[in-house]
Amino acid sequence: MSTRFAQVFWGLLLVILDFKINRIDILPDFLGYILVAIGCSGLASISRHFSTASTLSWILVAFAFVGYALRGSASTVFGILNLAVDCAMMWFLLGGVMELAVARQRTDLSERASNRRIAYVVVMCLATLAGLVAQGSRDAAVVMVVVLVICILPLLFLILHLIHRAKHELTTDHAA
Repeated sequence: MSTRFAQVFWGLLLVILDFKINRIDILPDFLGYILVAIGCSGLASISRHFSTASTLSWILVAFAFVGYALRGSASTVFGILNLAVDCAMMWFLLGGVMELAVARQRTDLSERASNRRIAYVVVMCLATLAGLVAQGSRDAAVVMVVVLVICILPLLFLILHLIHRAKHELTTDHAA
C-alpha cells in the first residue's frame, strides 16, 4: 500500500511540474497520470474511490495526447472538459484517502482531505474562469492569475503533503 501511495505522489508531482524546452514538456502530464492510475488501481481494494480515480486518470492520459493536437476554440472547450475530469479524479482520490483515514481512526487526516478536495475544485474552477476573462480583459486577468497562483501552489503542496502523510501514517506495510 505504501508503494501505491508513492506512485500517486510522484505521479501528481509530475503533473504539477511543467518544465518546457522549446515548448516541449520534458515531464509530460501523461506520465504522471499513468503513475496516478497505477497507484490508485493498487489501492482500489481499500476504497471504490481509488478505483474511480484510477479510471479517471486513464482518461486524463488519453486527454493529454488529444490536447497536443488541438488548437483554437476546440482547445478551450477541451480544456474545460479536461478540468472537469481532473477535478473529479482529485475528488475521488482524496475521497479514498478520507475513507482510509476514517477506517484507521484518523479523522484529522480525513477532514484535511475533505477540505483540500473542495479547495482544489474551487481554485481550479476560478483559475479556468481567470483564463477565460484573460481573453477579454488583460488587466483584470493579470490580477486574478497572480492571486490564484498564490493560492494554487500552496494548495498543491498541501495535497502532496497529505498523500505523503497517508503513505506514512495510514499504511501498515511500510516496506511494500
